[in-house]
Amino acid sequence: MTIAVTGCHRELPSTFPLETPENSGNMIHGNAPFEMFDDCFSRHDGRWRITGAKTFQEFVNRHCSHLIVTLANTFRLNTDDGTRFRRLHNSLLAIEKPIVVFGMGVQSISDDLTAATLPAEAVDLMKFLGERCALVGVRGEMTRQAFKHFAGVENTFVTGCPSLFSRPRQVAEVTRTLNGGTTGQPAYCGTQLRRAEENRMLRRAIRAGAFLVEPVNKHNHRFYVDVTQNRSEPRVPYFLADYESTDELRAYFASRYRLFRQVEPWYDFTRESVAFTYGTRFHVNMASVLAGKPALWVTHDARTRELAEFLHLPSIPMADAAELEPYDVREYLDYDEFFAHIGGLFDNFNEYLAINGLPEIERIAL
Repeated sequence: MTIAVTGCHRELPSTFPLETPENSGNMIHGNAPFEMFDDCFSRHDGRWRITGAKTFQEFVNRHCSHLIVTLANTFRLNTDDGTRFRRLHNSLLAIEKPIVVFGMGVQSISDDLTAATLPAEAVDLMKFLGERCALVGVRGEMTRQAFKHFAGVENTFVTGCPSLFSRPRQVAEVTRTLNGGTTGQPAYCGTQLRRAEENRMLRRAIRAGAFLVEPVNKHNHRFYVDVTQNRSEPRVPYFLADYESTDELRAYFASRYRLFRQVEPWYDFTRESVAFTYGTRFHVNMASVLAGKPALWVTHDARTRELAEFLHLPSIPMADAAELEPYDVREYLDYDEFFAHIGGLFDNFNEYLAINGLPEIERIAL
C-alpha cells in the first residue's frame, strides 16, 4: 500500500540552525514511517508530484491508503497562539483517507493539568483528531489525560515514541553492546544550556572530552563555524562566556562538536565513535539506541518523564545527573527493565497499527 507522510522533516537544509530554526531530533521521529513501510511518500520531498496531483491532499485521496502525521511537541500548554494548530487542522480537513497519528505529545514542565490552558484552536484540533482517527496515538499517559481534560477525547492509544520501533535489529544490538563492552567517547546532549544543572553537565562534558551532539542551539553552532573558519574572535556562546579558557573551548568545538542534517550520517557516527549518549534531548538519546548504542535519559519535564516511564527507558532526574562526571554515567545504563518489556511494547505498537489498518512491523529479536 502507498502511504503518505506529513509532519516532521526527514532532513534539514544547510541553513539550519543559523538561518532556519528546527530541531534535528525531529528527523529521527520523521524518518520512522520510512523505516517501517516500503512505499511511503513525504509531503516535504515533493515526489508525490510525479503522479500529476496538484496538491498533496489530492495525492493522498487519489493514490494512498493512509496519511501518517508525524507529530512531536505539537500541544504546548499555556500558550495563547493558536496559529499553528489552525494551520495543521486546515491542512487535514480535505483528507478523505484514514489519518494515523505518530507520536503526538503535550509539552509541559508539570503533570498537573488543573490550571493549564490551551487555545481554542488546539482544542478544536484535538476534537477533530478524535473524530477522524480510529485511535489517536499519543506518547504517554499525561498526553492521554490532556486529550480527555481539554477536549473530551477518549479514543486515544498510548504508543510511546514510534521512532523506538523503527529499527528493531539495531535496538537489539544495545544489549550486545552492553554485554560485550563498548568503545568510543560519551556524547552529551542538552536542552536549556543556560539552566544551572545543564550548564554544569555541559562544562563537565567539555572538560572530559565527551562529544556534544547539538540538535537546536544556534549559539553553539555559530561558535563552531567561527572556530572552524579560523575567525580571530569567535563568538563564544553566552552560557559559556565565563569559561576559563577560550582556547580550550576552541579546541573542544573543533574536535568534539557534532550537528547532523540527515539521519544516516548520525547513525554512522554514533555506531563508530560513541560509547553511550546522555542528556535531556529525547531524540538525541533515541538516535543512539537506534544505532545500537545505549543512552541515559535525563528527565526534566513531563514529556520526557512520560516517555521514559512508558517505554521503560533508563532515566535519571536532572538534579542527580548534574552531579555526575560523563564517564560515571556508564553505571546508570541499566537496560534490564527495558528489554524485559520491549517485546510487549512492540506488540502494543503493532496493535495500534492494526486498528488503523496498517501492516504490522518486524518484531525485535533478542
